[in-house]
Amino acid sequence: MCHPSISQKPCSFHQLTLNREPLNFEPELLFCILIVHYIISKDRKEQQTMNTMNDKEKIPPVKLLHYKKGDLIVKQGDYGISIYKVIKGKVQIFNESGDKEIGIEILDPGGVIGEMNFLDRALEARFSSARALEDSELEAWHPAGLADEYEQMPYIIRYIATQALKRLIRMNNLTAQLTDQGEEDKRAAQAEQVPARRHFYRKGVILNCVYRPVDSPSKARLDGLIKDISLSGMGLDVRTKNALKFSHKPGTKFHLETVLPNGKEIDFTAKIISVIDDRTPGKLFLGMTFDELADGARKSLGFFLMPT
Repeated sequence: MCHPSISQKPCSFHQLTLNREPLNFEPELLFCILIVHYIISKDRKEQQTMNTMNDKEKIPPVKLLHYKKGDLIVKQGDYGISIYKVIKGKVQIFNESGDKEIGIEILDPGGVIGEMNFLDRALEARFSSARALEDSELEAWHPAGLADEYEQMPYIIRYIATQALKRLIRMNNLTAQLTDQGEEDKRAAQAEQVPARRHFYRKGVILNCVYRPVDSPSKARLDGLIKDISLSGMGLDVRTKNALKFSHKPGTKFHLETVLPNGKEIDFTAKIISVIDDRTPGKLFLGMTFDELADGARKSLGFFLMPT
């Protein structure tokens, strides 16, 4: 819901668009807003006359309402018929999607709230919420006080307004659906990124192993010492001089072979994710994650890691 500010004096549709910065409104919404602005911006003498008629017909008069910073003026989903015009202060219009608030527009003096409900001519839930960003004053109009003015407008104008409103409501509903779907997709993507629950704890070990870069010949063998291991990776202690023969930077992949304490031989491919200088001079400690672990090796390692 986006609303251009209006003048306190009578103005035409054309005047409402003059001397303004470019506004990024949907044509349908702008058209609906201009109609309500046109009605509200009648001469004060006409308003006084209408108020007199309202008293006779028991139509509630225009009220001046005061809101403190942070006060909620209308809430999305609630039912209400009043139309509000900002006289002083600033008001934020926003939609609520789950736990999030999606800002739509900030209204300055002259902005209008509730024009869609008025033009819809039906008791519908509020399409958006509105909150005072600072101490604000708003005029509250009963729709019955504007209905006669609206009915006096040419039929073709009212017909176009009705069609534009229907299209705008469909667009709002579609936007809400897409927003909700986007939130669901985001939550699903985040859930996929959460590591699977660990079934076996990392176990401290002392296992001799041989390793080599995955793209090197099998005879290029380096010695290492596995200090801890789990189903997702391991910690490997190596000599600093090994890094002089082959790269030991994060992202480097190695093929490793070792024998578990239960006598099971396993081989696998692992990738370096961290490199730390070991407490022992001349040593490096490599944090590694399994890149390729065959089913047989995973099964043997799983049995080894089971609590005893």
